[in-house]
Amino acid sequence: MLQRALPFFVFVAVAGCAYSSAKRWETTDAAEHVRVERIDDEKVEIRWPQGFASGSVDIFVGLSPEAIDLGTMMARTSENAVTLSIDSSPYISSKYRLYYELIPTAGGVPLLTAERRLPLEGPDNFRDLGGYATEDGRFVRWNRLYRANDLSGLTGHDLQYLSGVGVKLVCDFRSERERLRAPDREFLPRPPNADGTESAGPEWLNLTIEQTGLDPDAVRQKIQTGGLSEMDTRGVMRRAYRSFVTDYADQWAELFRRISVPENLPTVVHCTAGKDRTGFASALILLAVGVPEETAFEDYMLTNYYRRDFYNFALRWISLYSLFRTNPDDVVPLLEARPEYLREALDAIREKYGSVDNYLATALGVTPQMREKIRKNLLTEKVVGG
Repeated sequence: MLQRALPFFVFVAVAGCAYSSAKRWETTDAAEHVRVERIDDEKVEIRWPQGFASGSVDIFVGLSPEAIDLGTMMARTSENAVTLSIDSSPYISSKYRLYYELIPTAGGVPLLTAERRLPLEGPDNFRDLGGYATEDGRFVRWNRLYRANDLSGLTGHDLQYLSGVGVKLVCDFRSERERLRAPDREFLPRPPNADGTESAGPEWLNLTIEQTGLDPDAVRQKIQTGGLSEMDTRGVMRRAYRSFVTDYADQWAELFRRISVPENLPTVVHCTAGKDRTGFASALILLAVGVPEETAFEDYMLTNYYRRDFYNFALRWISLYSLFRTNPDDVVPLLEARPEYLREALDAIREKYGSVDNYLATALGVTPQMREKIRKNLLTEKVVGG
């Protein structure tokens, strides 16, 4: 939202400004999960919990979950982390997104993981919701559901990459004004089908969610005039999250109907920042398939990690853009994902419906049969996760 509220020419005009205090963006501690983080264009680090294996761990890789090459071991280590470089494989590159299977040599449950963020040049918050463990011991399948921010900045490289991902449905939560200002770039057609017939590009589905009190023009004016305060912006955000629950059941119901159909997967859900509307939708889906609430919050908070460069960039210009009327700290609540916001939405659900389960069934019309279809579509019975 703020990304659209600050005109580009203002950024250019004040390119010498710097935000006076270093901001450490809040994230949650995901140390108990397997993590794959890119160090640079030619290196990745894979890290796993201390209790994952009693001995060494073998690492195997593939370009898809189904294409893990178990005949070629990439690494073996007795530590709880390993760094792989392009010297190990030409595919350990920022141009590719590999899947890694970790197999304990002393016996135990293998784990499948991947870089969560896709290797795109444009969107910085386009990521896979795969790999999360459910409370009944299953895992969200990789390459089934993606969450993203603004898709208007997709580059030619990005469009080519996404063609190979095979997205079938894109759900856009933005307002019509947001779409007109920054139209999504449509993905290239998917590779031909196995029988040689052409594949169509994904379907675009507009599920408009207005963010109450977050009109970009009004926000820009308040920034210019010094009309923002941290307390006010926090209040606006909390009311917006409550409105997601109370005012947009029809949109969420359509989303759940669509992901209950396997032909619509992989699906991408997105808005402008990929933080609020997309964050609530992603958390609701994860909770619906049995992912623990703590994990849903961890995924929600990852936006702060992946968007940290943009946040710091935006805050550098606030003072000069407003002629020093607005303190950058007063804008932070609009920029970052905060647990209190998602908690506000879940509190609204429980106050009115008693539980997320009742909200899904009563407000969204998600029947037990539909919910089981969604679980079948998004979860794997194999013991894999990340």
